[in-house]
Amino acid sequence: MRMLLGDVLRTAGDLPWTHALYASAGRRSFEESAPVLVWDVDDVSDAATDLPAEAIALDYEYVLAIDDVQSIVANALAQRPGATTAELLLAFQHYLDRDAFIVWDG
Repeated sequence: MRMLLGDVLRTAGDLPWTHALYASAGRRSFEESAPVLVWDVDDVSDAATDLPAEAIALDYEYVLAIDDVQSIVANALAQRPGATTAELLLAFQHYLDRDAFIVWDG
C-alpha cells in the first residue's frame, strides 16, 4: 500500500510485520510527507531483484523491514510516551544513519 512516511510511523504497530518499507531509490533523508510503499517482502516480481513489481514500477528500493520500523517506534515511545511524528521521524532517521536506536536524555 502507498502511504506517507509520517502515517507509517504513526501506525507502525498496525502494519503487518511481514512487510517492508520501500522508498525512492537513492533517498538518504526523509520527511513526514515522503511517499513510501509498504509491501509484502515475499511478493517479488523476480528473484534477481528481490523487489515487488509495485516498487520497481515506482523506482523504489528497499529501506527497512516493517518489524524494524515497529521496533524504532516502540523504542522512541518507551523513552517519550506521546512522541510527536517529528520525533518518530528523528528516531527513524537516526536508526538509518547509525544502525542504532536513538537515546534521548530525560
